[in-house]
Order: sequence, then structure tokens, then C-alpha cells
Amino acid sequence: MASIPEKSAAPPPERSEGPVRILVQTKTHLVPGEDYLSKRMFMANLICQRHWNRDFDSESHNDRGYLYGGVFGQDNRRCYFLVDHGQHSGNDDDVPVLWYEWTGESLNTLPGPLPPAVQTMLREKYPFTPPPIPQGDGLKKKREPPGPDTRRRIIRAKLRSEMKLSNGDLTFMRERPDAVEWLREHIELKFWLKFEKLFNSDNDHDSTR
Repeated sequence: MASIPEKSAAPPPERSEGPVRILVQTKTHLVPGEDYLSKRMFMANLICQRHWNRDFDSESHNDRGYLYGGVFGQDNRRCYFLVDHGQHSGNDDDVPVLWYEWTGESLNTLPGPLPPAVQTMLREKYPFTPPPIPQGDGLKKKREPPGPDTRRRIIRAKLRSEMKLSNGDLTFMRERPDAVEWLREHIELKFWLKFEKLFNSDNDHDSTR
């Protein structure tokens, strides 16, 4: 895992255990890590180290992490990492938002208010107070598995985001030659070659069992 830099571009903010939102914007190619998960954890830990001198902790410290635009297989794409901390009983708009930019080497504080589009994204896609979990019959309903068209698009999105494909993903593709052909025709060559290598390697492994 990539190490968190010791230097910061600005002094740490006043450390408070009150509710806060910490938003970091950057570009996909500037985020260290081998894959989607390691990149997410690097940034979540970086944010928490910057503000509280500790790693991200969803259990003991009630941290909540989100990512928008994490298409890490494509360079120079704008993406946002968000860490929400604490609880708030009032209006979500009253929770302070700290805004930074990750340069690939350090976190820089960004001046001024958040752009309207970013404010809308936070309010509509990532509310500070998560919606309530359905109770009663809502918990008993099983989510329908995605159909073949949705499944192959999910696999394509995983490849573009540098997510690891699950055994279930590879099994689905082995059982659906039409999905393999669709993927070949609808994904960039570098991702297809990565999938092909993984797919063939997995097939070779199965044949030796």
C-alpha cells in the first residue's frame, strides 16, 4: 500500500470531534494504489490522518467514506473523495465542509465556497444524514439479481475502474460467450487485453483442477 506523505501543504485544521465533511478533489492518475480498493483506502486514510492523525475508522469513529468519478483505469479524470464524520440532528446544510485538492504529493486547501455543481452533488447523491433503513417487510424482500445486460455493463465498469472481478463475474462470462463478445466490442483495447489475460488465466487454472 502506498505510504501517506509526511508533509502537508497547509497546517492541519483545528481538530474537532463534531460533525464535519471533508471533500478532496483530484485526478484519477494522481491517486496511488494498485487497484480501486487500495486507492480508496489510501485517500480515506490520508484525509483522516490530515484531520485527526489517525486512519479511517468506520466502527470506532463513525467515519463514512464515498467516492465519485473513480474511473481509475482512465487518466486525467476528475474524481472526488468524501469523508463524513459524526452525527448531526439538524439541517445537513449546517455541517461544515472542508475542501482540499490532492496534487499527487500533498493536500492543498481550496479557497472560496464549493461550486454549485459540487454542492448539488453532495446534497443529492451523498447526504450527510443517510436515509433510514426500511423496516418490517422491506427487510424481507430479496433484491433481484441483475439481468445479463446489466451484469456485463457492471463488469465493464469494474474493468474501467480497476476493480477486481469476482469469481462470480468470471463464471458469468464463461457461461455467456455473447457477453464476452459484447465486452470485446464495447470496451477500450487496454481493458479488453487485461480482461482477456485474466479470463484465459482463470480458464487455464480450471482445466488443471
